[in-house]
Amino acid sequence: MTVWSRAGGPSAGRRRAVLSALCVALPVLSLGYQIAAKALGRLLAPTAFGPDWFLQLASSPWTVAMLLLEAASFAAWMTALSEMKLSAAFPMSAIGYVLVIVTGWTLFHEPASLMQAIGGAIILAGVWLIGRGGPDEADRR
Repeated sequence: MTVWSRAGGPSAGRRRAVLSALCVALPVLSLGYQIAAKALGRLLAPTAFGPDWFLQLASSPWTVAMLLLEAASFAAWMTALSEMKLSAAFPMSAIGYVLVIVTGWTLFHEPASLMQAIGGAIILAGVWLIGRGGPDEADRR
């Protein structure tokens, strides 16, 4: 059963729009999770690991944000995999690596090296090259 089973089948434009939205949503949700994790890590850093640490972890809104983002990411990923080949869907997750480098640099003022920039460019080029592969007959439903 796919996302289209209940609707009686998609129009080509609607299917393309939903799949495009999923391709954008997956790395953005992953980035949101990483931002929440970094914020939670900063919050927990001064607390010694132990019962107080777990209490602070359990009561933090960042923990709730991480759980919600992970659940949304899981739902988006399962939907993408029900509609796309794994070889087409998985490269979208690689974009998250580039987003994390840029976010670390801009939001958290972490240093970014030339090698990270080159690596990010190579990742984006690889995603583009994989995405340029034409759809095969099994992809057309």
